[in-house]
Amino acid sequence: MTVADDSTTVRLVFDQASEITDFRERAAFLDRACAEDRDLRAEVEGLLDAHEEAGGFLADFSADQRPGPAVPAPEAAERIGPYTLLQRIGEGGCGVVYLAEQLSPVRRQVALKIIKLGMDTRQVIARFEAERQALALMDHPNIAKVLDAGTTETGRPYFVMELVRGIRITDFCEQNQLATPQRLELFIKICQAIQHAHQKGIIHRDLKPSNILVTLEDGAAAPKVIDFGIAKAMDQPLTDKTVFTAFEQFMGTPAYMSPEQAQMSATDIDTRSDIYSLGVLLYELLTGKTPFDTKQLAAAGIDELRRTICEREPVRPSTRLRQTQPVLLSRAAPDSALRTPRSAIESDLDWIVMKCLEKDRARRYETANGLAMDLRRHLENEPVVARPPTAAYRFQKAWRRNRLAFSAGAAVALALLGALVVSHWQVVETRKARNAERAQRLAAEAEKTEAERLLYGAKMNLLQQAWDQNNLPRVRQLLAETRDSRSRGFEWHYWQRQTHLWLRTLPVPADHATAARFSPDGRWILTGCAAHSAQLWDAVTGGKLVTFDGRGRGIYSADFSPDARWIVTSGEDGEARIWETATGREVRRLKPTDASIWSSAFSPDGKRIVTGCTNGLVKLWEAATGRELLNLQGHTALVWSVAYSPNGRWIVSGSHDRTAKVWDAATGREVATLKGHTDQVWTAVFSPDNQRVLTASSDRTAKIWDAATG
Repeated sequence: MTVADDSTTVRLVFDQASEITDFRERAAFLDRACAEDRDLRAEVEGLLDAHEEAGGFLADFSADQRPGPAVPAPEAAERIGPYTLLQRIGEGGCGVVYLAEQLSPVRRQVALKIIKLGMDTRQVIARFEAERQALALMDHPNIAKVLDAGTTETGRPYFVMELVRGIRITDFCEQNQLATPQRLELFIKICQAIQHAHQKGIIHRDLKPSNILVTLEDGAAAPKVIDFGIAKAMDQPLTDKTVFTAFEQFMGTPAYMSPEQAQMSATDIDTRSDIYSLGVLLYELLTGKTPFDTKQLAAAGIDELRRTICEREPVRPSTRLRQTQPVLLSRAAPDSALRTPRSAIESDLDWIVMKCLEKDRARRYETANGLAMDLRRHLENEPVVARPPTAAYRFQKAWRRNRLAFSAGAAVALALLGALVVSHWQVVETRKARNAERAQRLAAEAEKTEAERLLYGAKMNLLQQAWDQNNLPRVRQLLAETRDSRSRGFEWHYWQRQTHLWLRTLPVPADHATAARFSPDGRWILTGCAAHSAQLWDAVTGGKLVTFDGRGRGIYSADFSPDARWIVTSGEDGEARIWETATGREVRRLKPTDASIWSSAFSPDGKRIVTGCTNGLVKLWEAATGRELLNLQGHTALVWSVAYSPNGRWIVSGSHDRTAKVWDAATGREVATLKGHTDQVWTAVFSPDNQRVLTASSDRTAKIWDAATG
């Protein structure tokens, strides 16, 4: 074993043993840790005796120095400068702490730390002066103050600091049965003290319960951070003497040591190493245990200790609390932090502690002040930085901060919810009643429909019997009775077609009918046919009333006068004839000398007749005298159709030349030519409002036109 390994083992065993307060447990631990190594056992027990005498106050055991031979201590009442030494109260690896009294310029008791005789090597003196300079730089109420410094007549350096009469923070919390919020308030003050040290460029590197004492000031607990004996200057040298950290040398206490410290490289330690140690301390304050068991660390060996600190993830505080709670509760005070409801440790504090204990220091809090602020947020029920900010988490925090407002809101919400439930119940009941009524109505309708279906079926059977008996009136009667039945099917339509129930058949005496018109009053029907005649029928009975003899030529156009007194026809003979409707007597003929008439129509007032000719001419005639009035020229082929507008102002004509034309009825002026059909235009008529024209063509289309513009 090398000297470095030997001294490191002494340090590890001493650190772990000093944390065990029970005498029997400590003896059992030393039996396991030292085994048969009597020198190691004697060396550690000597250090423990010195540690007990000092009460853990300002202990400074440096792993780079083996304890030297015993030297006589200064006698009581010995003076160093203006200070009288009263008693020795602590001893570390290279320094001894005395209770001293200062007589001038003020009278007070102080703590005086002086380097041991035989330890005045260059390196020890350098480290002693580093601690003195580190403390001198700082001025914070939670850091023990340096009051004076100097050297004895023999050249041994010393410094004087305020006397802190206190106990370790963990012991203070348990003895006073502090709850979790009270422990966190003390811890926040420690964070603020470490932040001050960091701002001065000092890293403590050995934060643990024995280096944080709690005393009472004006009745209030005040933590004091002590022992910067292994502090490291970040931005400036603390002394003009060079301090080297021995290769493979631990600087700090293993249970509280950051992963970068465990790697034994002093060249890459920064303030985040103290953040890790603060996380370990917070872990212990919440659970009563450090993240890694101190006994296991001591028994593991150097390599396993490094691996544990650098690689193994500690369990969350809440998990550790569940694992140890049955044992701890048996000896914890009723309002101790160890009896805090588990939910107070889970959530925020779990996240905060584990952020401090990150192996990658880039993921820890950047500053001690950041850690303190997150704890303050937790105490004030605000979202903490360490925890992912989910919507549910933010709502929970808002609820805890504003319980009164949320309670009032919840009461209003409950009232609204109650009203909503009642309203919904009423709606449901109303809907049920409506559905029941609808079901009854549907059932009644279904019964009615079934009855109608049965009745319809019975009547169709009767209809079939009547048809078989050649009783056509009975068939028509049954069809009429079932016309509006909802059960009516294809069979009804079949029998309707068979009996022509909806038609009157007018037996036109030809192979085809060429014209058909209702009289203006609807009493009569006028037809024209290819059998050289026109017929007048009774529109109600279908009986023939009058035949207008066309004398051997087919009639293709027929029209009533507005009063139905007269009829005009035209056809193959090239003439238009005017007949007396009642008697069928021919009254007058319209026979142009330059063309043959093919179509004709009365004006709305009955005073004029318009005719379409085979040569494309449109002619106007005086109905009473048969005198030709106007000759409208524009079409280039036979004019199939002519008609007046309902107001009598316009005339429209359809021609074999594929166009229709709109004319001024008074002057015969062409108003518009309607072009668009690809075959002859058979029919052209005005709409009832005189604004549109409807045309039908052999091109299988009908078109609607603007009468004024075409």
